[in-house]
Amino acid sequence: MFSHVKPNSGYKSVEWYTPKWIFDELGIRFDLDPASPHDYETFVPASRKFTIFDDGLSREWTGRVWLNPPYGRDTGYWIRRMIDHGNGIALVFSRTDAAWCQECLQAADAMLFMSGRIDFVPGHENAHKKSRSGAGTVLFAFGQECAGALSRLEKYGTFIIGENGRAA
Repeated sequence: MFSHVKPNSGYKSVEWYTPKWIFDELGIRFDLDPASPHDYETFVPASRKFTIFDDGLSREWTGRVWLNPPYGRDTGYWIRRMIDHGNGIALVFSRTDAAWCQECLQAADAMLFMSGRIDFVPGHENAHKKSRSGAGTVLFAFGQECAGALSRLEKYGTFIIGENGRAA
């Protein structure tokens, strides 16, 4: 579901999760995590979580959304859904050449390009391994509250206020 590492890279699984410190620094709760793992309790402080069995992409999204989508060819669908929803934070690879990333750059109220690579939390099958993401990371904030929360992480990278936004 979360391909932060390629399946043929020697790891048993592509399951890697957002570390707790990111949520601690953001300091907000989310109403929904639409791309949550079905067999692993993550650190995402969300009231509701959809797994692959719930098909979070096609379900109704309400409130503030945390999105660490499945990476790969479907990333664009998830990101476009977040753009349309307009309230939340998305964590994705910094793929500035991808059409979905260009759309985010234009639509987000704020963004943070992380310095270095994030050490993601390994899933069950990779429990004894450590991995940094396979590429740089960017977080996109939609909505003023989320932009304000994202600004709390600016010491970890380059924080940019989007054309449509201002950090609250």
